[in-house]
Amino acid sequence: MTLSRFLGAVLMAVASTACAAESFTQVAVGKAKVSWRTDTPLTATTPLWLHLHGDPRTVEQAFASLHTPGVLVNVTLPGLSKIYADYFSEPAAFDTLLREVTATLRRTAGLETWAPSMLTVSSFSAGFGGVRQLLRQPGAFERISVLVMADSIYCGYAGPVAERRVDPSLMEGFTRFAQLAAKGQKRLLITHTQQVPEGYASTTETADYLLAAIGGQRRAEEIVWAEGLTQTSRCTRGGLEVLGFMGAEAKDHMHHLRSLGLFLARVQMPVATP
Repeated sequence: MTLSRFLGAVLMAVASTACAAESFTQVAVGKAKVSWRTDTPLTATTPLWLHLHGDPRTVEQAFASLHTPGVLVNVTLPGLSKIYADYFSEPAAFDTLLREVTATLRRTAGLETWAPSMLTVSSFSAGFGGVRQLLRQPGAFERISVLVMADSIYCGYAGPVAERRVDPSLMEGFTRFAQLAAKGQKRLLITHTQQVPEGYASTTETADYLLAAIGGQRRAEEIVWAEGLTQTSRCTRGGLEVLGFMGAEAKDHMHHLRSLGLFLARVQMPVATP
């Protein structure tokens, strides 16, 4: 299955997935949705979370399950990874988004002194195109302290497809982030299914590529996280954690969006020892 066909198959599911309602204030900021829980007071030190690709209400419920203060910025666009890459292709786009979010909170929530600090960024599926662009930008790279890639790092091949060589140039930002996470300087959680796509590197292949870059090895570890979400392997090194899960179909892919709250909670805790 080609990248466009596979990601296209889940676009409608991404748009329609919804959870039981929590009370959120939601404000449109350009193409982004900014939201925060109405029962959680915001302060000048409330942290910022950025998510790429996923129905805003679904992501809000994942965020609400953490029971922690925060402002959620959701960028979900009608397209595949290229539209996210294009959105963040200019460094000014990221800075502009943060300025507009800041202005909105100061105006709407009365937070006159609020300013974004270090970010937690999460991505599902096609959102990786935007994350890849952010990791290429020194200012954005420095600001991101926690990164959660929920079945979301795909990549083209270098050379003939039959050789299945993950393109290092497309993985450069992820590789650097993984190396810093392995040293304990960042926090990176990667989850992946067992897809075997045609013509491009799967989330399993990119995870293996990053593990090779930091000299990490998986170990078998079967854990049922939720219905339809069974972990089969794990590797940890410093602040880096790679979790492999069963499933190679679109529905298995979608479980990683629906279980985003579990993954976000994971990075709020110390990394489990191997």
